[in-house]
Amino acid sequence: MLDYYRNVRYHDGGRGELVGGVRLFDCYGFLRAARVEQYGLPTLPIYEGVPTDDVRRVNRSLKEVRAGLQSCAPQGGAMALCWVGEIARHCGVVVPLNGRLGVMECTVDEHVRWQPLRAFCREFTKVEYYT
Repeated sequence: MLDYYRNVRYHDGGRGELVGGVRLFDCYGFLRAARVEQYGLPTLPIYEGVPTDDVRRVNRSLKEVRAGLQSCAPQGGAMALCWVGEIARHCGVVVPLNGRLGVMECTVDEHVRWQPLRAFCREFTKVEYYT
């Protein structure tokens, strides 16, 4: 699955638009697409126009998404909701790779990457999972 997203680039507010043959996503746009494309899960709300540097709007939007989902243990297709202190700040999608669970995310520096759960979780105060 990682190869499928190799041509993705980070773009603030990106929801998968194709520009010059490259799909553009931010973390939430990537989560939305991967859940549908890879797991056939229902589409999450779009939340267009929420810039990633607007911490309050990001926090509010991610909490709204969480309210429509069920808490779960880490599993393929689950939303990984990442907290920095009391603020919901980032998200990714849980993806098994070579028998290990990890999180795929779209970031400014790395574009799309996969990390084992433990390494991913170290970057945040806490990580919750929802499906």
